[in-house]
Amino acid sequence: MFFFKKKAKITEEKIQELIQQLERAYMAKDIDQMTEMFHPDNRQISFLNHYSLMMNFQIYNIQSEILNLEIVELSEKEATFTYTRKHLYTCVNKNDENGENPNNISSYYVQIQTEGSQIWITKYSRFSELFLNTEGEILPYEQAVVPAAAQYYENMKRFIKPFTLDGFLPATYYLYSDSEFIGYYPEKERFMFVTSERFTVDYFTEMNADSIAEHTDIYLSENNLEYGAIIEQEENHSIIETKIINNDRLLHELVLSILASDGFYMIRYFKNNNSPIENEVRQSWIEQMRASATKI
Repeated sequence: MFFFKKKAKITEEKIQELIQQLERAYMAKDIDQMTEMFHPDNRQISFLNHYSLMMNFQIYNIQSEILNLEIVELSEKEATFTYTRKHLYTCVNKNDENGENPNNISSYYVQIQTEGSQIWITKYSRFSELFLNTEGEILPYEQAVVPAAAQYYENMKRFIKPFTLDGFLPATYYLYSDSEFIGYYPEKERFMFVTSERFTVDYFTEMNADSIAEHTDIYLSENNLEYGAIIEQEENHSIIETKIINNDRLLHELVLSILASDGFYMIRYFKNNNSPIENEVRQSWIEQMRASATKI
């Protein structure tokens, strides 16, 4: 008699079980179990770096709490989702406690797929990290997202200061070889991958154009825009407005580009809820962008 294993089917319940299993393995410091949950072709990722995990697990015990799970796409064979988890760390040796810790709330973009009776993780990418104090509370203001390795946030601050960001909170910070990015999201959407609106600042060590005019022309001509217009353009800055139709949804954006002595900046207000920016709100952002441009 032959017995055949049932083919795996992905459901929301299976996704919840998978993430809980991964978090339990992390708390148990079981690197082998964690690794086995990822597809063999997708195990060379920083999250599974054996040396980093061993160092971390030797120093700390970890508590994990899943805060949020959002399904993006779901079928029986494939799924894409995001989830947010909170990790609290305590030293294995209490004498090593010094008031510093890697406590954090991190959000991940995850893809899974079935292969026979197995459900594999094929993509696991962190898109947000919030730093916490020793009590597990989110640090205030930009301290919550700006990592110790950031080099250019101090450069950005003067351009951010003129903006009134009521209702927005720092939600993510990215480091690249020659640029950095900070994103402010609506308070209730701080853990979300796709938000209804956002305010962001990109810093680049140099501008990939010979002038602001050339940069603006490239931006308007090379992007697939439903609408694009220059609101204001000077030697060292421009403000443009764009509208994009993506998956039958309207994306409306205002972009301030600044060429300064210490680098190139792109500051955006972006609305993503399938409706245009209201006129009064639009004018307010434009005036704040004009004020920001004076900080060159």
